[in-house]
Amino acid sequence: MLKTNKSITLTGNTTINDEQVVYYRAEISPNDSRINQSIQNQELYDANKQECRQDFTDFTKQVYEIEDQGHEE
Repeated sequence: MLKTNKSITLTGNTTINDEQVVYYRAEISPNDSRINQSIQNQELYDANKQECRQDFTDFTKQVYEIEDQGHEE
């Protein structure tokens, strides 16, 4: 018997002065959602923590919106 699962991958970036500072990735599925961030430029991150953290908050909100929609695209 075939069983399938639908998942959505959402990615984002924080860029400052055209340089990628943080990469965000979320894997959203009905029973398991994961959100990860990877700092690509520690120096720019440290100098712009408030903006980077706000972007992470905004990214997380988008993940929650997708979860709340029942994974409909």
